[in-house]
Amino acid sequence: MLVMKFGGTSVGSAEAMRRAGRIVQSRLARSPIVIVSAIGQVTDVLVAIGRSAAQRDRIKAFKLILELSAQHRTLLHQLGLENDAGLRTLLLEVEQQLKKLVETIIQAGYTPKPVSDELLSLGELLSAHILSRFLCSFGIDSVMIDSRKVMITDSQFGKAQPQWDAAREQARKTLMPLVNRAVVPVMQGFVGADADGRTTTLGRGGSDYSATLIGAMLNAAAVEIWTDVDGVLTADPTLVPEAKRIRRMTFQEAAELAYFGAKVLHPASLLPAVGKNIPVSVLNSQRPEADGTLISPKLIESDSKECVVKSIAYKEDITVVTVTSTRMLMAYGFLSSIFEIFNRYQTSVDLVTTSEVSVSVTIDQKDRLAEIQRDLSHFSQLEVQSHKAIVCLVGQRMRRTAGMPGLIFSILSDIPIHLISQGASEINISFVVDERDLPVVVRSLHKRFFSGPLDPEIFVVN
Repeated sequence: MLVMKFGGTSVGSAEAMRRAGRIVQSRLARSPIVIVSAIGQVTDVLVAIGRSAAQRDRIKAFKLILELSAQHRTLLHQLGLENDAGLRTLLLEVEQQLKKLVETIIQAGYTPKPVSDELLSLGELLSAHILSRFLCSFGIDSVMIDSRKVMITDSQFGKAQPQWDAAREQARKTLMPLVNRAVVPVMQGFVGADADGRTTTLGRGGSDYSATLIGAMLNAAAVEIWTDVDGVLTADPTLVPEAKRIRRMTFQEAAELAYFGAKVLHPASLLPAVGKNIPVSVLNSQRPEADGTLISPKLIESDSKECVVKSIAYKEDITVVTVTSTRMLMAYGFLSSIFEIFNRYQTSVDLVTTSEVSVSVTIDQKDRLAEIQRDLSHFSQLEVQSHKAIVCLVGQRMRRTAGMPGLIFSILSDIPIHLISQGASEINISFVVDERDLPVVVRSLHKRFFSGPLDPEIFVVN
């Protein structure tokens, strides 16, 4: 059994849908289950509808709804599905549901989280129905399965977590009979429901997570993530046009890259696959003949001493919070009191460094920063620095290569470095720089580590 996830750009047009159909057809012998994102940019439009409603701008919200409906009607026409009565009815129902949600938000004056999840889920609902019906028109026996009947989650709206036992039972009961009859189920990514049947979402980018969750629940042989790039690259090609594709990498390397900003993978997406040792391939739906990047538990070492770094990732818009207090000197429990405050306001910390009397942390969520500052200031002095970026170098061989920090920072001798951290796994080195220095930092490091001889078993070198 194979789980296939198609991202927004991979179903974002009629031609993209046709390519997705051909790709699914080529995998029929492997008993595919398909997970789909909303078509490209639709989630952003749904966010804008909610924002307009919260500002009580009914006219703008309704205008965006009509534009969204027109976009999907055009897609149906281009796919030859304009006369599909079920899809036409679905579009009308979604349009009416959106208008009701807008009225609910206007009345409240803000967007309650359960309403936000219901609003944002509608993009995936439409794309899953459309792709399933297109597969049928393509000669493939397919049915749309509403993920809310399968992906049972808790009630943390906006960042729901699956209730593993309940969701696995539903997945096996709902999906396996279809797979056994050679029917292709198509499901929404990103979307679930709590025990009371209320729509939840797994967070932006959660469609990858949905795919690996379903794969793990059903013990799939593999998971394929279909996107608009050839695989995982040695750096962001918008900063480094000569970035190379990585053929193979470990779960550990990919997880570090995802966490520290690599845009191809969602940070949580690999966890279910890791737990079940299910290989994950990142593939380009525009070039399905390319072999992409294979992520697996098996370590493949390079013979070249120069192939130490596998990839360079980064996160922008980072804030550094430095907490200083003489009470920290030789005191126990001080760190726990600091992190309890971040936990209280549900704000994740990326990097941490400490000295005798200070602690510096990085965060990328700033919506509760004022409250965090207020609580920390009760027992410490604070310095908050914005417009920073985390740069992370990842590679399995880094753990056995002496002198890596010295080499990295000698390359960046003219760049101010604000914070340095080596991961407990010893396969990554991360540090913080000013955002304005990010392009030159990434390009300089990439030139040093990827311009020399590279193992063709691991990198595409031509």
